[in-house]
Amino acid sequence: MVSGFILAFSLVALIRFGILYCRGILLRAAELPVSEEVRAAAHLSGEEITGRDFAALEGVHSLTPGGSSGVTLVKAYYRAVKLVGAIGRTQAACAAWAEREMAICARYVGVQIDGRLQMSFAEQAGQI
Repeated sequence: MVSGFILAFSLVALIRFGILYCRGILLRAAELPVSEEVRAAAHLSGEEITGRDFAALEGVHSLTPGGSSGVTLVKAYYRAVKLVGAIGRTQAACAAWAEREMAICARYVGVQIDGRLQMSFAEQAGQI
């Protein structure tokens, strides 16, 4: 009985650590700037990238070398947060949290596009 409790507690702690670790990676990447080229390719008009820009950025990401791979978990997290935001839209704090999290996901995808384009340009420059 005690060993089962320890196992369950350890699994919950491991899962929680994994979620927080992945969120930390998202936050760190989302702090980086997104280039004007990516903004233009995604037809983003605003100064700030918001959660509503996720679909446009995801579409551009799928056109980069490597295809749509690399943002599957972020896409799942975005959808989960969007669902929570829709359920809790009557709560201002929940809706604001969901919008912030969705914007982080969108900025992460924008940074990933920049990284892929920079790697592609570097490879092309090395081949010349």
